[in-house]
Amino acid sequence: MDTNNKYSTARLAGREHIPLYPKNFIAVRIVQLVLAVTVLALSAYGVSLLAFDGDVFIMVVALMTLIVTIYHLVAEFSAPAVYNYWAVLALDILLVIMWLASFALLASEVAAIYSYAGSTVYYYGSSYGGLGAASAWAGCLAAASALGGVEFAVFIGSLATHGVALHRHRKAGLHCTPGGAAPSYPTTGGSEFKQAPAETTVPVQSYAAPQPQQQAYAVPAAGYPQQQYQQA
Repeated sequence: MDTNNKYSTARLAGREHIPLYPKNFIAVRIVQLVLAVTVLALSAYGVSLLAFDGDVFIMVVALMTLIVTIYHLVAEFSAPAVYNYWAVLALDILLVIMWLASFALLASEVAAIYSYAGSTVYYYGSSYGGLGAASAWAGCLAAASALGGVEFAVFIGSLATHGVALHRHRKAGLHCTPGGAAPSYPTTGGSEFKQAPAETTVPVQSYAAPQPQQQAYAVPAAGYPQQQYQQA
């Protein structure tokens, strides 16, 4: 197992691109999904009686969250080929912004509704059936706004967790697509390379071409006639 700063780079085949999250991180995604379904139901009830911008906005954000959290769960645990950590990061950032805007808008409008309903009840001195139904409707919207604030906080936590895991993943040299093997680097923790055997070069011996030997002839001594040879 290769390690880089105590971050394991060992992955199952096809999951090389998925960062390592804490063991209970799946519970965070499930909580996001449950909260999104609850807010969607409450806001849909509110829209069925009276549609206005804050109610419709938070309902759309809850529907977006429902789709995104299903993608997270399926990509991380069932179909890793469709997982992309940049997409997860972008979606978490988007939903943090959307939940902040939606629950804050709905909370301000629900506060105005409660203020109007309270003054009306105080003016007439009693609560009639219509005002009671309006209070129940406003209570559903208030609950949707409060749960939207909780969802915003949960997405802040998931964004921070994913950001840390992504940083460690990239620092270890891993990639965002499946099948990309990470390069190994020597670390101070004792991980070593197996060096490839060095290539040995055999010196080529150079041979000099043999020089033709010249036959030496002795000069005949003075006083002796040269011996003549007859060719047969």
